[in-house]
Amino acid sequence: MDFIFDKKIICPQDYKSLKRVEQYKEYYKIKYKLCKEQNPKVIAEIGVRAGYSAWTFLQACPDAKFIGFDANNGTHGGQGGEDGKYASWAAKLLKNYNVELIEFDTQTTYDLKIKGVDFFHVDGDHSSEGVQHDLDLAFKAISDTGLIVVDDITYIDTVRDGVYKWLKKMTKLVTSEFVESLRGEMLIRKIGK
Repeated sequence: MDFIFDKKIICPQDYKSLKRVEQYKEYYKIKYKLCKEQNPKVIAEIGVRAGYSAWTFLQACPDAKFIGFDANNGTHGGQGGEDGKYASWAAKLLKNYNVELIEFDTQTTYDLKIKGVDFFHVDGDHSSEGVQHDLDLAFKAISDTGLIVVDDITYIDTVRDGVYKWLKKMTKLVTSEFVESLRGEMLIRKIGK
């Protein structure tokens, strides 16, 4: 089956994304491919927003368990949706899958209390410090063969800055690979795994 991302996936109140459907087709196809190649049993995401990436990952691996965290406060990557419409849309979009959506600001904890994640998508706090914090959380949660995918590497300077600072700190523990996309993806794995 070919992956298809079209207007019906977009929350009707997400006006900016409705204008970007053509751009999103290739962007989400890359995310689909990355997830499909990893073939995860457990997927986690910080920054679910309206659920477009989550839906994409579950198209690639429909039997996976998905655990999503979002503060739903309209900041950073979640701009808009603080009225709950994006969170409601995500719940509706993902209702036919094994999904746990948690309204929670990941910046307020040092441990998400999840382990064995095979595919972890980081797209939450877009400040340099915030993305480093979310990467620490993802690193603790992934399995030895798990993959962290960070969104917005070429799109948001503070994300790129935070990711490279974190990678420098973790240089003996992880490997990284940049993947070109509409907003840039950084793939991170534990060394030797």
